[in-house]
Amino acid sequence: MRSAEVANFRVAHATWLFGLVAFFLPAATWSPVSRFDLTRAIVEQGSLRIDRDVRNTGDRAFSGGHWYTDKAPFVSFAAVPVYAAVHVLQHSRGAEPAFEAHGSDSHPARHVIPNKPFSQALYACSLVTNGLAGVAVGLLLFELLRRRTTSRVAFVSSTLVLLGTPLFSYSTSFYSHVPAAALLLGAALALDRRGLRPADALPSRASLRVAGACLALAVGCEYLVAVPAAVMALAFAFSLEPRERLTVAWQFALGAFLPALALAAYHTAAFGRPWLTGYSFVTNPEFAGQARGLLGLHFPTLAGVFGLTFGVRRGLFALSPVAVVGVLFGYAHVRRRHDRTFALGLWALLALFVVNAGYYMWWGGAADGPRHLVPALPFLAAGVMVGLGLRQRWARLLTLGAGLLSVLNYTLLTAVGVEGPERGDLLYGYAWPRIMQGRLSTFAGSSNLGMRLGLTGVASLAPFVAWGVLGYYYLWRKLSRRPWRAPAPN
Repeated sequence: MRSAEVANFRVAHATWLFGLVAFFLPAATWSPVSRFDLTRAIVEQGSLRIDRDVRNTGDRAFSGGHWYTDKAPFVSFAAVPVYAAVHVLQHSRGAEPAFEAHGSDSHPARHVIPNKPFSQALYACSLVTNGLAGVAVGLLLFELLRRRTTSRVAFVSSTLVLLGTPLFSYSTSFYSHVPAAALLLGAALALDRRGLRPADALPSRASLRVAGACLALAVGCEYLVAVPAAVMALAFAFSLEPRERLTVAWQFALGAFLPALALAAYHTAAFGRPWLTGYSFVTNPEFAGQARGLLGLHFPTLAGVFGLTFGVRRGLFALSPVAVVGVLFGYAHVRRRHDRTFALGLWALLALFVVNAGYYMWWGGAADGPRHLVPALPFLAAGVMVGLGLRQRWARLLTLGAGLLSVLNYTLLTAVGVEGPERGDLLYGYAWPRIMQGRLSTFAGSSNLGMRLGLTGVASLAPFVAWGVLGYYYLWRKLSRRPWRAPAPN
């Protein structure tokens, strides 16, 4: 492909992905609303305090006589410009976000009913943070894989991992997992030398600083990502010659300095110390475990290990069979090809798995899968790439079948609502029964664009399916017409 054709494909690819993640409108539940409250406080009051709206969420922290979100702040900060524009527009029309909250002091915001401006503003904030982050994951992953295989295999692999894991569902709501995933992937791409010449050269200082900034920004989106971010940085440093490590550490530190300074300033303003987070000041007794240990982390438990893998409640392999292929073939790939970049990614995934399995609430509360693993899930794509590229036809079909089943599962889980129940069989006890009953988007404020067009039940997914299938066919044909060459392996 010529450079113009490459650029056109990337624009079309981004447009297609954005249409998929934009189809679903987020619910006004605790975690998204807590972040939204901080965004609103900054725009409307010039404050970090969420005292005015605190009744609408249980994800909150009480410090110095005032209420704050207990979440890492960077996703809320990123939504400030778009919410400022939305606020001006709504205010000019005499509309303001408002809500009704039902609960008690011990069990706050058990039911939140947002008005239309609230839902619209929450949707806009979700789109410019998690929606765009989901698009970025797809584009960055495609680029990483394209350096290792054909463009068509790279496209299919990146698509199956994005749409067939919780990466997709959390791209449709105002959480922090997918922005953190995009930033970890950005750091990996900045450090990647596969397909470049000379392959064994150290990345440029600018690339090292970008990687350091991405890792620090990821932590500012989600505190738990500090563990895999540190693992990636250390693993990369120790893969180098001793004489190169000091240079790398210094460039990482330069890149991380401003994001780390901003995060420390926020903690100091809200909680009095640069190292204190909102989790040290939670008041909800359900979350008391977050104030113990290190952000609620302990040694892994058998319940957590099994529950995050094969359990019907939150198991990644049970909900997303393509992840089995990603783990097994991904491990084989980094061993055989000495692929340092994806080795970093799999180390990050392992680190997240270990800390999540030891988290006091390993199931992640109301969720549609192992949501705390989401930041490192893009790195499963190396194994999917291998499975789709094998000579054995049965292996390629098995990989593709597992991927398509995973896409189906996560389309259904996203359609019925990201905030799945804390107990029971998530897929066959929650998603499928609701699909069969036509109960889609039943959480307060949630919807999809098909419903906004007047469609009901499962029929409301028809525009989503049409966009997905036709867009995929169009992009596949563009790649098939003049496929990009895969770089020579190094």
